[in-house]
Amino acid sequence: MRAVGRYGGMGVGRAGRRDGGTAVGLLVGLLLVVTLPLAAQEVPQVLTLERALELARSRNPAYLRSLAQADAAGSGVRAGFGAFLPNLNANVGWNGSRNTTAIGEDDFGRPIVGDSTLTFQSSSASQSISTSMTLFDGLQNLNSYRASKASADAAYAGVEEQAAAVDAEVTRRFYGVVQAERLTTVEEALLDVSRRQLDATERLFRVAARDEIDVLGAQVQVAQQEQALEQARGDGRRSLLQLAEAIGLRDWAEFAVDGALPAPFDPAEIEADSLVAIAFRNSPTLAGARSSAARAAYAESAAKGRYWPSVSASASFSRSENSQSFDSFFSINPANNRGLGFGLTVQIPIFTRFQTQDAVAQAVAQSTIADESLREAELRLERGVREAQINLETAYRRLMLAQRSVELSRRRLAMAQEQYQLGTIGFTDFQQIVTQSSQDARQLINAELEFAGSLVTLEEQLGGIGSLEAAR
Repeated sequence: MRAVGRYGGMGVGRAGRRDGGTAVGLLVGLLLVVTLPLAAQEVPQVLTLERALELARSRNPAYLRSLAQADAAGSGVRAGFGAFLPNLNANVGWNGSRNTTAIGEDDFGRPIVGDSTLTFQSSSASQSISTSMTLFDGLQNLNSYRASKASADAAYAGVEEQAAAVDAEVTRRFYGVVQAERLTTVEEALLDVSRRQLDATERLFRVAARDEIDVLGAQVQVAQQEQALEQARGDGRRSLLQLAEAIGLRDWAEFAVDGALPAPFDPAEIEADSLVAIAFRNSPTLAGARSSAARAAYAESAAKGRYWPSVSASASFSRSENSQSFDSFFSINPANNRGLGFGLTVQIPIFTRFQTQDAVAQAVAQSTIADESLREAELRLERGVREAQINLETAYRRLMLAQRSVELSRRRLAMAQEQYQLGTIGFTDFQQIVTQSSQDARQLINAELEFAGSLVTLEEQLGGIGSLEAAR
């Protein structure tokens, strides 16, 4: 199946005209081949479903946003690991001063004012390096690091969840383009049938085998079919725009799609419990909820660690020099004075103005909320999987009934053609049979799309496109 289009406009592929045969015979043939793939057309560029999914991973805005969020979460993991490492600080400084005064002191320290002024100059240079490290903090750093890892896992699970959602949406819209192109081809064929039927009715009218009412009825049928064809072409153009939006395309002047709807199969052969097990194992939504619950649990443990004393160690080394001039300013190797220091600090939280209790209460509440959110996600996922399977089974049965209706319509139409030629039924009755057969053909294509959409929804619940293969 191939539909050619432009971003902002679409040229729909037309079915080749068939030569020979009556108008009714053409419709009978259409009902026989309505489920067969259409002939491919040569186009400059072909967009298969696999290529569409690949492009969506590099252009879809929602997916790219989730990737950016996951990258930010990765930096949080690095920051959490850094809490185990000592910090290191280096300081370099220079100071200088110049003071002029006319006031001095006598031998007893009393200020006196002299007849002249004195100027004093001084400068200093200092360099120091210091480090400190937390030896014990009630496992706050450890649990905070675990929480950051769980948060990163949740972010990457969000990426997978968004990828599954993007894949599902692109696949649905791709199938929508395929369905729209097939419907357009059906409407083109039906218009050709209506025009041939009008020609045949006019010929019969000229030989007085039919009256003017029959001719007017055939003309109305052609006008209605022309409207249906224009509607189908418009739907095809809109479906291509929707596909381009889902992929994230803005710079393609022209593109085409090449693909077919998935082959139907009976989903009743797959047990619902096995599908639920696959979903619980592969669902990125559930993986994200589990990671969020783990993060909240680690955050709770980190908050409770604030009740424990903390032990930290520190060390420093410094050197400096001073002079009664500006010589020490910008000195890069001050070596007159040296100092070495180290220390061990134990901090016991006796009273923190209830801040620790509040932090623990908030963390416990968040952990409880995360646990319940996980349980809610599990319930929602199981319901979603079982409901999606029910919808797929319903779509399959509707598809089978639609195929049966098309077969019965084909046989009925063939019989009506013979009766119409023999004159045992009138034009109005025959036209109703033709109209019903056309509707059955359209309904079959719609039923195939419904089955394809239900299949995509089920696979999205299971964890992504192609997940159902593990259960079949």
